[in-house]
Amino acid sequence: MIKKVLKFIFEDYHRPTAKLHHIFMVFKKILFNKKTILFSERTMLLKNPPQSMVYLNSSGRLLNLFINFVYILFFNKYFEKGVYLDGGENKTLKKGNDYEPWPSQAAHIFDTHEDILDEDFIIKMQQDYLNSVDLIINDKRFKETNWWKECREEFNKIFFRNDKIDQTILKNFRNNMDTKAEILNDQNFLKKTNIERINKVKSLLLINLYHKLSENVSLTTLRSASDSKVGENLCLNYRGQRLNQRILRYAYYVSQIKSNTDMKIEDKNLILDIGGGYGGLSRMLKNTYINSTCVIIELPELCMLSSYFLKSNFNNKKIGTFEDFKDKEKIGLEDLKSYDFVILTQNFMDKFKDEIFDIIINTTSLGEMTDEMQDYYIKNIERCSKHYFYSVNRKDKRHEKYNSRGFYDFTFNYRWNALVYKFTHTYHIEFLGKKHKGLS
Repeated sequence: MIKKVLKFIFEDYHRPTAKLHHIFMVFKKILFNKKTILFSERTMLLKNPPQSMVYLNSSGRLLNLFINFVYILFFNKYFEKGVYLDGGENKTLKKGNDYEPWPSQAAHIFDTHEDILDEDFIIKMQQDYLNSVDLIINDKRFKETNWWKECREEFNKIFFRNDKIDQTILKNFRNNMDTKAEILNDQNFLKKTNIERINKVKSLLLINLYHKLSENVSLTTLRSASDSKVGENLCLNYRGQRLNQRILRYAYYVSQIKSNTDMKIEDKNLILDIGGGYGGLSRMLKNTYINSTCVIIELPELCMLSSYFLKSNFNNKKIGTFEDFKDKEKIGLEDLKSYDFVILTQNFMDKFKDEIFDIIINTTSLGEMTDEMQDYYIKNIERCSKHYFYSVNRKDKRHEKYNSRGFYDFTFNYRWNALVYKFTHTYHIEFLGKKHKGLS
């Protein structure tokens, strides 16, 4: 009899401690959002899921912020295990645990990361940049803003010494870079020069955003979102992922494209990112649509950085640049699909043949251009898009910095069926349109 009682108390499925744990989980469940799957096949036997499978609602996020803040303030550590500031350390799992997905999903683990690039590629980058700057300056179609002219002067002071790339600076281009260009400056949300506690407190906002996004982003995409180590930036390592604001924003973009288009991940899609920056979004798109060609149209400075960034992450992939396309009058499907990445300056946009891109993307940069450049891009977006146009841009004209028109001022001549039309967490209008064939 005593053995039966002891077995019931300590071993039985319906032991009293299991019932208490169930009651605890019923209350704890109040803190979870709908993406946390929590149920039991047996009555009153809820169990605590692994931490990597828990996603918090607004109440849970608030409590999590408070507890972590207290821990950091008094103990200089995070409440949750396995969370740390990641400056590029190589920490790899040998087996699974409760604090990150297993097998590992984080994209940075699968980067073919190279610290030192082939010297011939560096020389090519250098010549691409110098030649493309000359071409853009002499092309009257591309009138640049005073703001970007200042950025160009700054760029040359930072990255060049006697017309040669300073590879030491290039290697650290996302490490506390002091620049007017926001695409680089916002890498400094967490700074290696900050006091550790300050970075840890600031990083709590990234954990909060991660859980917010879990309600609106495909979990497959969210779990793989992890920034590259190229550029020596400081990130938060959370659930095995290198997180910063930009990689989480890219996760949202990619999730929206995956969820709202019929592009297949195994197909050889042709993707154009206008204003693709240093290649961060293209890296994530290539990790998702693995057989696709990602094309970037950018200013010469950012073409140089994206060449470096993408080649460092995908050392075994083929990258086409200015030198490979400079003599082509027209650029077609086969020209582009022979590469994994193609990185070109803005004057190449009107060389692309009609309706060759499965999707054309622009996130935030159209709202930073002159009226003439906006018209140039919109005209070519409508001409070159085969299926989709994805835009995330401010809604109204902004006078104080760029003096450029917003999304409401874009002039469309084709009919676009709006698959997504919403105001996003980035304070921009999000539009994913499908081209209506035969009507313009």
